[in-house]
Amino acid sequence: MIPFGEVVDILSGKGTAGPNRVIVLESRLPRTISSLLGGIALALSGWMMQTLFRNPLAGPSILGITSGASLGVAVVVLSGSLFGFNLSSTFGSIGIAGGAIIGSTSILLIMLLAAGRMKDQITLLIIGIMVGHFTGAIESILQYKTSESALRTFVIWGMGTFADTNYLEIIIISIITALAIIPIYTQKQALNIMLLGDDYAQSMGIQVKKMRLVLIVVSGLLAGVVTAFCGPIAFIGLVVPHIARMLLRTADHRKLFIPIILLGALIGLSCDFISRIAEIPLNAITSALGAPVVIWILLRNSKSKAII
Repeated sequence: MIPFGEVVDILSGKGTAGPNRVIVLESRLPRTISSLLGGIALALSGWMMQTLFRNPLAGPSILGITSGASLGVAVVVLSGSLFGFNLSSTFGSIGIAGGAIIGSTSILLIMLLAAGRMKDQITLLIIGIMVGHFTGAIESILQYKTSESALRTFVIWGMGTFADTNYLEIIIISIITALAIIPIYTQKQALNIMLLGDDYAQSMGIQVKKMRLVLIVVSGLLAGVVTAFCGPIAFIGLVVPHIARMLLRTADHRKLFIPIILLGALIGLSCDFISRIAEIPLNAITSALGAPVVIWILLRNSKSKAII
């Protein structure tokens, strides 16, 4: 355990060169920053999905974006046994991240095309679920045909972690998160109106299709970039908006904006801290903590018609 005072000295530039400096600057600091940013990105992504579908169980994976990223990684990691050319051994972590980005972006484009033709969110939701099943089927085939070592790499990636990000990847996550925050912040009132239904939103002058596309792009980019560099992290995007609405007793986007960012950062950091201390996978922590919270919130609000 590195003393807190020494950590402060290292971060302030006063610390001397040594192994502790390397640990803090090359391991602990990137991991901490990525857990904060990842928590924020997933929380905002889940919040926008719940707004788009007016469904408290919607999350970052609802549009198949996460499934697309998983398929991209599966192709990179598992295709060696089928094609005799292992991309992950050739390109390493860059190949895995690239596969996730290509996979998530491809599904995002498909969902954007679908959103332009669909008149309601329910059909779009069903398409997203079916896309997830389709990508899952391809993953299953690749897993069945691959070697044990490649399968192990893929399974470990699927457990999620904030520990493997470098500063370049953190910069990319930061830029995409910052860009995604802009439309969420500027359209808070329009998002409130969207909760009341498409017909009402149109009567109030909201361009529903345009707003739907904005929400899909924002949510898809946020979920996709985190999945690419940190793996598919469960429940944070689903749970954080629930907790924020419960604590503030409101669904007003103007009041929830800052609390959801802060809660997302806090929960992302807390889950990563528990994962590091207990030495167990991150998704085991997020699922173990997130599932009971969602069940409790749904039971608590079972008598209310408006959960969002």
